Amino acid sequence: MRHTITHLQTRRRPLVHAKRQRGSVLVAVLAIILVITFMVTRFMNEAVKDLEYRAIFNEPSDVRAFAYGMLEVALATVQEVALIDDGKLYAGEQGWSDPLSYAGITIPNGWEVSISIRDEGGKLPLNTMSEDLLNKLLEEQMDFDFGTTRELSSTLSDWIDEDDEQRLNGAESDDYLRNNPAYRAANAPLQSLEELQLLKIWEDEFFDEDGYPNELFVQLSGLVSVTNTGSVNLNSAPADLLELLALQDGWQDDYLFDGLEEPYLKKPPESAGKISGVEVNLLRVTINLKRGDVPFTISALVEPNFSAQSSSGSATSGSAPGGASEDKPKTGSVEEQDAMQIPFKILQLSEYTQGGPETTSARYSVMDIGE
Repeated sequence: MRHTITHLQTRRRPLVHAKRQRGSVLVAVLAIILVITFMVTRFMNEAVKDLEYRAIFNEPSDVRAFAYGMLEVALATVQEVALIDDGKLYAGEQGWSDPLSYAGITIPNGWEVSISIRDEGGKLPLNTMSEDLLNKLLEEQMDFDFGTTRELSSTLSDWIDEDDEQRLNGAESDDYLRNNPAYRAANAPLQSLEELQLLKIWEDEFFDEDGYPNELFVQLSGLVSVTNTGSVNLNSAPADLLELLALQDGWQDDYLFDGLEEPYLKKPPESAGKISGVEVNLLRVTINLKRGDVPFTISALVEPNFSAQSSSGSATSGSAPGGASEDKPKTGSVEEQDAMQIPFKILQLSEYTQGGPETTSARYSVMDIGE
């Protein structure tokens, strides 16, 4: 009997050992399946993102055509609103700041689109403003002392003017050729605010030791522009700039927007100088398009010119493309495009995002707007 029990126990041990082995193999197989599933899922996610990225650049005609179509919508909206108001643009409250809603555009599924239209004329024209006004800006609004202010303005004037004659507190090519690496003064208007890093005094006051813009640069960028070369639109100017212009011309900035029929000025103050205006002369139109995870952005700097359109009679019969006149081309030629008299001059066109943070118009801080 004891021999039989011992024999059964001996037979049971291999069976238990075999079951344990099969269980270990099953766990190992499940673990491998789990790892493979994780890897396949991650690969598929990466592959989808890669396909979306490639779709943006491998099908540029589709994406770019849509983006430029939205640019046409934006410009057409601005034009229509301006024609309603006798060819005048004052502020976005006229209705041109949201062209998608204005035009009733339905965005196709899978696309994300946003359109920003910003008045670039709400800042002082740094390349063309007087040295006296620049001195007032640096002293009154940015708290520079008398000596540093004169050095900054003289250095900038020497950099921009066409000659090599150095001002008392300025710098010309002879000074910059001593740098390492050496370079000459541009003797031309600034192309960007970041170019100020090349100028003596400016590099120390508006940039840190590593060459990055500091807080003073950010403050300056909200008050001046290198793209605007005309007057300042008081409707989009920040509060600090209105205060400066009011101080120079002798009008009250605190009550500038009181008692208006519309939430914007149609005429500048009586004592305002030539630098102060109320119309939009320069627009930055930015189209942000997104399909998948990769954005596509175009940015256009445009100058409205509605007076040329109204005086050309382009809306009359035969003057527009495809009109009744037999001597007008109807095939999309260069002559036909010229006949359209498009009321915008495109100054810059880029397929990437431009510009820094927007400066809030002072109208929103002085007007009583309910929450």
